[in-house]
Amino acid sequence: MNVSESGITQLAQLSLQISNPDVSLPFYTEKLGMTLLAERADGNETRYFLGFVQPGHQMTKHDFDPSAWQTRSYLELVHKRHDPELDVRKQPDVNEGYWKIALSVSELDIAHARLIKNGVEVDSPRQVGDIAYLCHFSDPDGYCIELIQHDFLQNHQSIPEDVSYALGSRPTFSLITYRVKDVEASLRFYTEFLGLRLLSVQPVPTREFTLYFLACTEEAPPHVNLEHVGNREWLWQRPYTIVELQHIWGTEKRNDFAYRTGAESGFESISFATRDLSALQDLAAQQNMTISVVESDSTLRATTATVVDPDGYSVRLIDKAAES
Repeated sequence: MNVSESGITQLAQLSLQISNPDVSLPFYTEKLGMTLLAERADGNETRYFLGFVQPGHQMTKHDFDPSAWQTRSYLELVHKRHDPELDVRKQPDVNEGYWKIALSVSELDIAHARLIKNGVEVDSPRQVGDIAYLCHFSDPDGYCIELIQHDFLQNHQSIPEDVSYALGSRPTFSLITYRVKDVEASLRFYTEFLGLRLLSVQPVPTREFTLYFLACTEEAPPHVNLEHVGNREWLWQRPYTIVELQHIWGTEKRNDFAYRTGAESGFESISFATRDLSALQDLAAQQNMTISVVESDSTLRATTATVVDPDGYSVRLIDKAAES
């Protein structure tokens, strides 16, 4: 079976645990401008689904709808009332597997000023080499968040502030970033099994790491050479969510090294929606991987299964949702 037959439709969501929804939800909705699309409780845990919607949009029962996974990825915040305290370590901690999310905006300086005005501690915007114009801050639990401008500082043409958006311009849930040890094994998993397309490769020799960007898309970057600098601003302008894998050089040679990828770090899972879960099960068997027993997920109201990637990150596969 080739990847086009594997049934993956889109990156569905990132799931992170939070310690206090009364603090986290206002942060994401009021300071970043995300919308709480759904809230679902099951036993001792509650899951909150957030995404960006157009200002003035009238919410309907279809706003959180698995069929929308073809065009939108969600952030799922999970509150577990009886779990031990979270241990979210400050970035950049190179032993920590999960790194950050990124939001892309057309006007980074305006977004930065809006965050400062709203009491968020954020570092200064800067052009990082020939990669991006960006800045960083943290959410209430310490998860790192990056803001990326659509274009490089030297290429930027300012546009007026749009006060209908919390960040001053329309944001996109742009990146989900984590670290991998054996990048060749990881690329095989995400491209050959999950069917993602490699869009950009960005070596950073001064920091001794390489960044790999993958997405569920048929789009091709402007330049065939995936290391071409001309692909990078294009990447930050994509309207969909991209997986960013960071490979720190030499980690693949350290037999005693492994990234911290378990739930204690706060990272719960990254999820992909699929048209045909059974096809993925067959593909996993061909590649000597094991998918967990399929179960009904009451909060997603869908059939799900779980597989782990080469570094031990939990990858959830979400089949066609049951009728509400």
